Amino acid sequence: MLLLVASGAKADFSQDSWRYYKDIVLPSGIRSGDLVELSPDTEVFAAASGGLVDLRVISDENQEIPYKLEISQAQHKRTSFIVSVRDKGYVPGSYTVFTADLGQAGVLHNEIEFRTPADEFRRTATVEASNDGSAWALLVEQTVYAFTVRERGFTTRNTAIKYPESTARYLRVKIADDGEGALKVSGATVFYVKETPAAEVPRSSSIVSIDRDDTQSTTQIVIDIGTPGLPNHHLHINALNVNIFREVDVQSSQDRENWRTLVRAAEIFSFDTPKFVGSNMDITYPETTSRYLRLVIHDEDNPPLNVQNVAVWGLWRRLIFTVDPQRSYQLYYGNAAARKPSYDIERIFPYLITEGLPEAKISPQAANPDFAEEKPPVSERFPWLFPVVIAAAAIIVALLLFIVFRQVRKSLPPPQE
Repeated sequence: MLLLVASGAKADFSQDSWRYYKDIVLPSGIRSGDLVELSPDTEVFAAASGGLVDLRVISDENQEIPYKLEISQAQHKRTSFIVSVRDKGYVPGSYTVFTADLGQAGVLHNEIEFRTPADEFRRTATVEASNDGSAWALLVEQTVYAFTVRERGFTTRNTAIKYPESTARYLRVKIADDGEGALKVSGATVFYVKETPAAEVPRSSSIVSIDRDDTQSTTQIVIDIGTPGLPNHHLHINALNVNIFREVDVQSSQDRENWRTLVRAAEIFSFDTPKFVGSNMDITYPETTSRYLRLVIHDEDNPPLNVQNVAVWGLWRRLIFTVDPQRSYQLYYGNAAARKPSYDIERIFPYLITEGLPEAKISPQAANPDFAEEKPPVSERFPWLFPVVIAAAAIIVALLLFIVFRQVRKSLPPPQE
């Protein structure tokens, strides 16, 4: 049994437990204690553990350097203001007009969204601003629209008009006639929107196969991202077709055999008609690190799409840590048994200035010469050993019992007649 049981404890970072490393090249002009950022590359994603939990920044003094792994996320803050809508009217052959009153000047805003029961229109709208209701300044001109495919229960609309930040009390919106007559407006809301989109990194992708399944009326497109481990969450289908509407399932796989569905019935469309011009060929799905994606396009009775390529993106990630220009650093990775580190920088990170940090570079991947691959347990290396030990133990116990039984029989008095 001693051969089959192993125990022990060791520190989290032991240089012989990490398979790969990259030299970190610090940017010039930094001072001791400065923060720098480092972006993992494809080699790191491919060889590191899931979630990059095994990344370790190590100094030339063999000191583990705390870091923060930041994943870019979209930030969206939308504050609404109730307004009174007045002076609604229609100038025949020109425009529908209304005025939104915020009640006071000095309130910062940059978007107005009007409400309308109309579900089929495409117009040009202008927004003007004023503090006194007499002198008006043009803020923006933008297309607004609504489009409906009734047989599919599908509607897309955009009646929110963004404009440069303003503190004006009054907003006047003119929606061009465009030969379609008046547009009924039932109300409006003004917003201050502060939005920061997530930073995305393009992933190298290629179409491996395009197959038609006539029994299901679907087209299946398999996409290869090139290596496992690369996080991705967003794709764009580049097709030559127009005036199309499709539902698409997105699936992922590591081996092109076992597929997991990420999204069902995502809607893509591209229209160029007299009433509506617009398209959306993008699909966002839960983040995956699988190497392959498969698009199952439901064509119904339509011909397949003429897909030229599929672009794929993932969220940008960066490591942020403190450096000393007098020291050198390496990034170690490739340890499936490593745990996610816990550093104080996680707690103080919200109070740090991390915008516009100098960027450190990393060298090509190198094998760690000190790496010693951990041997599997004795029971895995010698699967026959455990049954043999058990069988031998059983035989020994049986022999012992047989000997004891014989000794007991000899010590007993002979049976009486």
